[in-house]
Amino acid sequence: MGRSPAVLALLVATACGGPEREPEPIEQPELVLTGAKGAPIEIVHMRELEEVARLEDARSLQGGRLFEILRDEPDARVRAAAALALGRFPWPRFGSDVTGTLARALEDPEIEVRLAAAFALGVRGDPAGAGTLLAYRNDPEPRLRARVVEAASRLDAPGMHAQVLLSLRDADLGVRMEAAVGAARWATGTADSNDIDRALLDALHPYRITRESAPKSAVEAELVWRILWALARRKAELGRGPFLEYAYSSVVLERLFAMRGLGVIAPDEAGLRAAVAALKGPQKASDWRVAYEAVVTLGNITGKREGRLSPAALEALRDAVEHEKSHVRAGAMTALGQCAEEDAVLVLLQRGRLDLSASVRAAAIQARARVARSADALEILTREARDDDPVLRMAVADALGELEDGGAVPLLQRLTRDPSLLVSTRAAEKLGSHLKAQGASVRGELHALLTHADNGMRLAAVVALREAPDASDVAPLVQAFQSTSGDGASEVAFNALLDLGQIGGEDARRCVLAAQDDPRPYVRTVARGVVRDAFKLESKSDEPPPSEPDHEPPVPGKDYPLWRFDPMVELSTSRGTMVFELFPAEAPIHVHNFITLVEAGAYDGLTFHRVVPDFVVQGGDYRGDGNGARPWAGEALRAEFTPRKYARGSLGMPRNEDPDSGGSQFFVTHVPTPHLDGRYTIFGELRTGGEVLDQIEIGDRILSARVLR
Repeated sequence: MGRSPAVLALLVATACGGPEREPEPIEQPELVLTGAKGAPIEIVHMRELEEVARLEDARSLQGGRLFEILRDEPDARVRAAAALALGRFPWPRFGSDVTGTLARALEDPEIEVRLAAAFALGVRGDPAGAGTLLAYRNDPEPRLRARVVEAASRLDAPGMHAQVLLSLRDADLGVRMEAAVGAARWATGTADSNDIDRALLDALHPYRITRESAPKSAVEAELVWRILWALARRKAELGRGPFLEYAYSSVVLERLFAMRGLGVIAPDEAGLRAAVAALKGPQKASDWRVAYEAVVTLGNITGKREGRLSPAALEALRDAVEHEKSHVRAGAMTALGQCAEEDAVLVLLQRGRLDLSASVRAAAIQARARVARSADALEILTREARDDDPVLRMAVADALGELEDGGAVPLLQRLTRDPSLLVSTRAAEKLGSHLKAQGASVRGELHALLTHADNGMRLAAVVALREAPDASDVAPLVQAFQSTSGDGASEVAFNALLDLGQIGGEDARRCVLAAQDDPRPYVRTVARGVVRDAFKLESKSDEPPPSEPDHEPPVPGKDYPLWRFDPMVELSTSRGTMVFELFPAEAPIHVHNFITLVEAGAYDGLTFHRVVPDFVVQGGDYRGDGNGARPWAGEALRAEFTPRKYARGSLGMPRNEDPDSGGSQFFVTHVPTPHLDGRYTIFGELRTGGEVLDQIEIGDRILSARVLR
């Protein structure tokens, strides 16, 4: 899917470290455009930056040349670029020499180099860097402290939690924000879980909502929602009090993440009342995202109460079924699917089945099947499988995956031959949920799909077999590993290796051992991990030197413009128009890829194939099912992770488990999503069309795309 040396261009017109020092406002108003220009930038074109970019693109240390640049280059901009590039050399494929070089760069005389080195250490994730990072936790420069805390929290090394949590008391609010987000990265259920949650509560205490509370500043409000987000992410029972308190907040993000928290902890009456209040009455939420989280919370509470729906919850869901936003109506259908089968519930589900929105109808189908008795559910799904809309047929496949009825398998098998890849690949994957009960027939179908002409179908079969792997899967998996080529082949290969590791045996071991020398870097990485972790053997550690690229990376001023302003791209969709500002100084290859595809008309007529309300919309796949990528150069884009944070409207690059697997797809966020920061490339941000973003559903189309001149 493509290549990405982000250091061909370097932004020098804006201050380093801005994203974490100047967080996004609580509610981000749309920028009113007066022309087709974004923010002013300066793209620096230097021979030294070209060299760094070439080495990064090839993932080549070239005998330590990048180390020399980071240590000796007189221009701080080049040293910072070298540090950022080294952060993208994945650990453990590239080991202690890279980590040690970045650690020494924390002593660089220029702050922009130190900031880049700290961020790079966090992106690499080598635990060996934890001690060095923590040594800078009290640095006088707050921007560096913030970067260090962010990076250290990603490494999760022994003894590090308590040190990072101390930064929740830092004098600088930006440092405290990073500590709060960092705490959400750590596993729950550990010996110190309660200590982590209590530290978050202590950091939140000064901002409690009382009659005597002073108004929070915008930056303080940014800290508050991050703490609530972290507590919800950790499913912290200790967060119940703050969740209930902020569930009535007038600040959208505070209320949103508090409501999300109530949906993931054990239910109680106070949480139920808060969710109901967000959907009806004088405290009804004006923002659809809060309303959506409220219906999710009602569904979770009902499910944990064995389908018992209180009268107040039923009334709230009646209102939600009539909500102006289809995402909320669809969420209400899903919540109703947690209920027991009774007349009031069936009436609301039928209303959803007649909704004008395909997403709502799809959710109603799944919910109706969930509440029905098994035989009735199969009859319902058999009828719905004949619908003309692939979104609804995909919903049928999802519902069949949950259905404990042998009759579900023949219908799923039929759907694997559906003309829409959105449906057929989903049906193939859902066959895996029936492997244990219907082993022989399902396994034979999946083995046949491993030889399918379409790689998306092969991948779905590989993933499905992981539900109940068996020795009989080895030969078909080995064949799929060896024979798959073209778009998506790498993903099929490394997933097949994971399956083989679960199964074991001599034939599986032989295939995985040989894969340690596969020409595809991430396939080699997975093979070596399986050899070590599944087969308990010593894996190969000597990485062959990366070859030089067979083409030079795109050069600013030659292959793409020396932008003086961030370029703008307009997407006209079936819901309306969105305009994005792109960031060529931060993610030049992703921007070049996107603009090249836009100008070639590659997005015209494609669909949004994935929509997760209150999270992301995703599109740009020529296949329409999420398994396709056609980047501008034909090869996968290298990651261009930067310190920029995911906000509402961030334009990001999807990928699979391989960080360097970007392509033609893109996603746009509904809300800030800190768990994506530093893990998915951001290459733009929404500037107009927020109301369009909120309306997009699965199946909606990109009518056209153009660069604004």
